[in-house]
Amino acid sequence: MNSILEKIKPHNNAMPCVFYPFAKKIPIVLSELLNNSKKQKQFLIETSDSYPVSAVIRMTELWCEAAAFGMEYHITDNTFPELGSPLYNDVHELQDALLPKVDNKITTPLIEAVSLAAPNIEQPLIVGATGPYTLGSVLNGSENFMIDSMTEPEIVHSFLERLTNFLIEYISAYKSAGASAVLLAEPSTSMISPDMMNEFSNPYLQKIIQALQDDKFSVIYHNCGSVNMHMETISKLDADAFHFGNEVDLDNAFKCIGNDKLIMGNIDPRLFLLDNQPEIEKTTMELLKKYSSYDNWRISTGCDLSPSVPVQNVEVFLRTVEKYHQQSK
Repeated sequence: MNSILEKIKPHNNAMPCVFYPFAKKIPIVLSELLNNSKKQKQFLIETSDSYPVSAVIRMTELWCEAAAFGMEYHITDNTFPELGSPLYNDVHELQDALLPKVDNKITTPLIEAVSLAAPNIEQPLIVGATGPYTLGSVLNGSENFMIDSMTEPEIVHSFLERLTNFLIEYISAYKSAGASAVLLAEPSTSMISPDMMNEFSNPYLQKIIQALQDDKFSVIYHNCGSVNMHMETISKLDADAFHFGNEVDLDNAFKCIGNDKLIMGNIDPRLFLLDNQPEIEKTTMELLKKYSSYDNWRISTGCDLSPSVPVQNVEVFLRTVEKYHQQSK
């Protein structure tokens, strides 16, 4: 197993995706936090020091790369950053799309925050990035991109190749800044067939993995969609770990992926929005009892938690994980 991921203990702390809800704990609005590397540093270190997490995860994908391309975006304190209309409505516009530089007003503060925080964090620091097919779906519109993949595959493949080169450069900047791993999100592939996933997603993900993954940096495949029928295709990837949402049958994931790779997930993130802390504890306990016998499983939220999630709900989740492991000793 990758030396970085060996630091994530199999039966120790949880690794929830808590960047947005925990951001409430420092006196700054979300829009400023995402643009202030020093404040982000403070926040990431505080998360590491104050909570029993086995990894500090900062998922800011699914908006920042598209915003760097020039898509309109809007940030409020109580919802995830929102993107405007697709940037390219016609498939032929993809041929002339200009790739942004990695050093830009959107992504530079995010990369700088990692470089400032990483030396002060003992746990692995994991960042988020958008996978090539999903980024293409955001820029072109999900339905458009799916249809374009079938009707104009050469144009789509050319665009995906260029997106992949951009993402390698972008994630490489995080690697150089001190990140331990990247959660590479490809949820848009849940809307296409396994054969299309094998053609339009896997080759480009594999190129990213081969370019960046080594004994000091891991690629973690993330999909919060319903991809049970895609699991055999996903298992062909050489990623060090796989992170799934609540719609994924983990029994099937273990069967397809095996015991040599880490599998992470998959508490429903919507559960944390409810004013029902006993239900959070009950669901967490049930998942722990079912899968803690797997040495290669790490409990995590199935996706990023909303900025509107009360911090107390996350703390209940973390206490429940601690309680379970204390009882299991």
